[in-house]
Amino acid sequence: MANAKIEGYDCTLFYDYDCYRDMILPKLTDDGKIKWLELRMRMIFLRPLEVLFDRNSSAFHELESPSQDGSPRTITLMAVSLLMNGIEALGSFLTNLKSMKKENFCAFMDQFMPDWTCQISSPQHGKQPVSLSKILWDDYRNGLAHSFAIGGAGVDAVQGKDKFKIDGNTLQIDIWKFFSDFKLAVDKMFSDVSASGTSRSHFLSRFADVYNCK
Repeated sequence: MANAKIEGYDCTLFYDYDCYRDMILPKLTDDGKIKWLELRMRMIFLRPLEVLFDRNSSAFHELESPSQDGSPRTITLMAVSLLMNGIEALGSFLTNLKSMKKENFCAFMDQFMPDWTCQISSPQHGKQPVSLSKILWDDYRNGLAHSFAIGGAGVDAVQGKDKFKIDGNTLQIDIWKFFSDFKLAVDKMFSDVSASGTSRSHFLSRFADVYNCK
């Protein structure tokens, strides 16, 4: 089933079909490949996350309620983990092929979410100024990926326009404001890589390496 039409081709946006079965990806122009990955990313990552971060959605309420046997469950931290890993994946298309995972994460944050890279003083980080993006990588991304725990921090709603708060000895990130800014950042990224320049070159090099469409 076609999920998108790109440069006249009916694309499923699934890699195995579009590359190996139907041989579409090698036929796309550079602009077509950029559009293909953007549409694929939105289908398999961004749109599902929009539901998980929508506190008014039925899916959110279902997954924040006890299961049928009464066992507790919550979707928020799993959604945060997925989000942080998605940022790393997007950032890999902005860096050179030998870049490290942290470089990829920070590249996306630095270029497209600068409001979340400010220096803050957190009680759990020695009260010394540290980049918020470093905390997001070290304690949110790595903490959840490796130990199911955010180190010295958490997620909570923050009143007003503030994006985070210090609650006692804990840093609290308003992840819903973060996700809203993230969606705008995704738009900016694909607009940027569609234009000529270094970002476009890095994107196409990574695409060729990952999707075997040289």
